[in-house]
Amino acid sequence: MAAPPTPEPADARPPEAAPAESAGADALSSGPPPPVDPEATQLLDDLRVVVSRRTLTQTAAMARPERLDGQRLNQYIIGRLLGEGGMAQVYRAADTESGRPVALKILKPECRMDKSICARFSREARSMARIEHPNVVRIFEYAESGDLGAIVMELLPGGSLRDRLLGYRSRQTQMPIAEAVNYMVQASRGIQAAHEIGIVHRDIKPSNILLDAQGRSKTADFGAILVVEGATWLTGLGQQIGTPGYMSPEQCRGDRVTPASDVYSLGATLFELITGRLPFDVEEASPFAMMLKHISEPAPDPRLLRPDTPPWLAEVILRSLEKSPRSRYETAGEFAEALLAGGPATLAEPGPKAERPTGWQMDVVAVRKQLQQLPQKAIVCWACRCARRVQGINPDPRLERALGMAEAVVAERCEPDSRDMLSRALVRVRSLRAASLAAAYPGETAQGSQAATEAARAAAAAASCAAARCIADAAADAAFAARSAVAALTLARKPVKPFWQAARNDYWKLLKVTAGQEGTIGRPIPPEVFMDNT
Repeated sequence: MAAPPTPEPADARPPEAAPAESAGADALSSGPPPPVDPEATQLLDDLRVVVSRRTLTQTAAMARPERLDGQRLNQYIIGRLLGEGGMAQVYRAADTESGRPVALKILKPECRMDKSICARFSREARSMARIEHPNVVRIFEYAESGDLGAIVMELLPGGSLRDRLLGYRSRQTQMPIAEAVNYMVQASRGIQAAHEIGIVHRDIKPSNILLDAQGRSKTADFGAILVVEGATWLTGLGQQIGTPGYMSPEQCRGDRVTPASDVYSLGATLFELITGRLPFDVEEASPFAMMLKHISEPAPDPRLLRPDTPPWLAEVILRSLEKSPRSRYETAGEFAEALLAGGPATLAEPGPKAERPTGWQMDVVAVRKQLQQLPQKAIVCWACRCARRVQGINPDPRLERALGMAEAVVAERCEPDSRDMLSRALVRVRSLRAASLAAAYPGETAQGSQAATEAARAAAAAASCAAARCIADAAADAAFAARSAVAALTLARKPVKPFWQAARNDYWKLLKVTAGQEGTIGRPIPPEVFMDNT
């Protein structure tokens, strides 16, 4: 898409539908926001960390951090914190019996409260311990003392492939192709060892591929593992576990995954190592918009981003990124063999880059930033109202169901903390995810135009917003809902100006209503807030 337009003045309004609609940085508000409610609102941090498995900087900043350094867990003396993810923290530790340094992976306190998460954590330790391969992080044991448990792992001093990528980026250069291929051959061999005993990783990405002192890559973080043994398949925590930038289409849809799903993630990782970018990118930074691209858009030829990519390597990468699992390499071992084989390719020269539509433009970065001043329920409310305004373009009942579920989230009260609160919340999140995908792909209908498709995406994004793992993701999904609504209006040749005027009014009312602090879940939005604004 073309660069965002220059922000419009504070008293400006978007023009009527035209070849290039725009919404500037002050599309939602002008002037300073009103003061926020000083009362702190309970954060559902545990829900966020499980759904996305990524660090939540906003909620972590408001919570009292746990300090384990200096404490003892059986024969292990816990040292400094090395890093953390969505569910757990990793500490350096000393084994007083063997004298060797180790790494301890320990669940965060909010996750230790949930029995299902603890069961999954211990399952991770047992499953990883079954994988004996030089390209998989070695597990020594699962240590427990009281309510504290830790996966005891080998300590790897070489950082991760993410660190390597950032290093090359800081030097404004790209990773050598031979180096990237070597790393991925090793990682694929480790994943193949897991596949051979019926384990699918489901969360392969550069930050989960670690390096030892000799630069050998080892796959880690099997916290999203799926054991393919009938009834042992863990579905209680929701099926869409992974990182959106690397997830296979079937994983994004919530379908059951196979080793071919890991092949897709390996291909996405190699694409990023080679080009410095993910196969798919979205301006809104919306996880839902990213998943839609994995499901529906063909992967770009890596030679478009890095012309010196050998044709045979581009062919291997593109086959690993096929939409259908049957069209990919069946296992990670086959993917590794293809990388080692190299050789001539039958792939044609890449065509020109596809031009992105420029018929509607909005400064989604500015809109997303402004929305983050609201509590999460208010963001969901704003997204739902944006989607409602274009529902007439596509009255498919699946859109109504998705919007209805999202609006129910806006109206409900937060439940007090309990051991089963997270499990119940995740069931709701899984339902919202399913509803959002059903809305995004309603099938062939009488309203099956491109405008109807964009209206469907607006409703789907609103439902995804209600299931977002944190304020940033909710704001990104809401911005995607708004942009889809603008696209639907433009394609249907309807005026956009009234839409943005109403969206601005909604934003101001949500800022003024006492709905909770910025960065919190917030309280239910009273219906009377919008009595004079339809």
